[in-house]
Amino acid sequence: MSASDLRNWKAEWRQALLLALAYFGAALCAVTYARANGGVALLWFATPLLAVDLRYRPERSWTLRLAACAAASALATSLEGLGVGVALPFALINIAEGAAVAWLMRQFVPVPGHLTSLRELAILIGVAGGVVPAGTALPAGLLAHWATGLPVGNNAFNWYAAHALGTLTVVPMVELVIGGILSGWARSVERREACEAALLTGFLLVVTGFVFAQTRLPLMFVPLLPMMLMVFRLGRLGAATGLLVITIVGATCTARGLGPVAIPGTSTGTRLLLFQLYLTVATLMALPAATELKRRKLLFSEVQAQAALHKIITDRSGDIIMAVTADGIIGFASPSLAMIAGFGPDAVVGKLARDFIAPADVDVVVDAHRRAMQKPDETIMFEFRATKASGELAWFESHACAIADEDDQISGTVNVVRDISERKALEQGLERAAATDALTGLPNRRAFEVAERQLQEHPPSWRHYVAVFDLDHFKGVNDRFGHGVGDEVLCAFAEILKANTRSGDTVARLGGEEFAVLFANLKLQEARDACERVRTQFATTGVMTSDGRAVHATVSVGLAALDGDAGLSEALTAADTALYRSKDQGRNRLSLAA
Repeated sequence: MSASDLRNWKAEWRQALLLALAYFGAALCAVTYARANGGVALLWFATPLLAVDLRYRPERSWTLRLAACAAASALATSLEGLGVGVALPFALINIAEGAAVAWLMRQFVPVPGHLTSLRELAILIGVAGGVVPAGTALPAGLLAHWATGLPVGNNAFNWYAAHALGTLTVVPMVELVIGGILSGWARSVERREACEAALLTGFLLVVTGFVFAQTRLPLMFVPLLPMMLMVFRLGRLGAATGLLVITIVGATCTARGLGPVAIPGTSTGTRLLLFQLYLTVATLMALPAATELKRRKLLFSEVQAQAALHKIITDRSGDIIMAVTADGIIGFASPSLAMIAGFGPDAVVGKLARDFIAPADVDVVVDAHRRAMQKPDETIMFEFRATKASGELAWFESHACAIADEDDQISGTVNVVRDISERKALEQGLERAAATDALTGLPNRRAFEVAERQLQEHPPSWRHYVAVFDLDHFKGVNDRFGHGVGDEVLCAFAEILKANTRSGDTVARLGGEEFAVLFANLKLQEARDACERVRTQFATTGVMTSDGRAVHATVSVGLAALDGDAGLSEALTAADTALYRSKDQGRNRLSLAA
């Protein structure tokens, strides 16, 4: 055995011995002072010591602890209980009860919550106050009957009541000790709180002692008042301490024939049963209240933490955080709204969000708001335009997700909104650049295709024409005068093209020395005349070079109709064919597509 194993083994033995001593003391007190008419003990506090200890220990160490407590139980039963003959069977029932409580609590609540939830408390009451003692009551009643001859039913009932109530009364305090809650409280408690706990405990001790030390005044429920005060001030610690004080003082006095339950003419067993009923009421008052208070304290701490985090985020965020109700009313806006949009939060809260949105984008925002509420597990992203305080229309991007009210019903959305005006301007600039010829400033083929889609929205009766222009012998211009002069010629032609077309027409440079015009809603003769004006004006216009020479050039044209059944591609092909016919016929002329 290694040194580490030896140390662990010694520690296990020490812990098991201490547990057995505590178990023996609790069991001996019970069988000595809490038995009536020679039957089973009417108060039993040994089981919770074993059950809670096993609850916090690995199962591999259970055997040693169970064996030690079995020996302690058998010894107590042999000395002051029902005798040596039933000592071992009673010991087996007792340790089986403690092990069953610990095992079942592990199954239902794998991670101990130290009674911080009503669910855990309900499971404890069901297991330790119901199922387990009910399962051991009949075997214990039969053993007691065999040892004493007393009725099985009476002993079984007394066993059940004593073990169920004793477990429920002592478990909270034992959990606080073994779970480290009590030591943690002692280390972190302030002096004022420690004094308050001591004063409240002393006050309860005095009140309980006064009530249970006399028999004249029926003040049975008076100790419950300071006990509940301890619950509200100290939480679970107050509940456990208060129940322990009432149990020790009340049980001692009741066993001696004192206290409000010591009705003249009643037996000790009856008095102890009445005291058990009293403890049941006190336990069911204190434990649920303490558990609920702890749960609410945890929730309150969580809410405070979330509120602090929310305030930091909303105050320091560079985005606008906005809550919108289901019917579109702004319920909250972060201070960053003033920096981004020029509005203070007070200027928008309580108003309809659509009042600030560009009319053309209202439907987009309403649809996104509706989709976010219909899909609470998703975040909906959308873009829209809204008016700033200055009256400027700006672009915004919003990420919206649903929020719920206290009844878990979707009540609106929370939106993180960002100003994307600069990004939109950049995108639009890039789009314009992508659709614009850098040399002439004319749209390129891409913009030409966009114009075709727009023409599809016009009435079917409208007629459209496509003209293709190609500069004649342009390569010779570049070769003779240089590409710089060639660029000047292209720009000059572009200006002539724009000057002889309408604002609704689309003028584009297709590439190289080739240009095109899309005439919208124009008669054939009108399109033809426009092309002729361009051709003749360009032929008579010269471009002056830097050394004073004039450069003249001509252009050939092909013209085709953009039919409803045919698209832009077919029309360009037809116009291009007509253009080459003009080239073949001597250039500087216009040809119509067949």
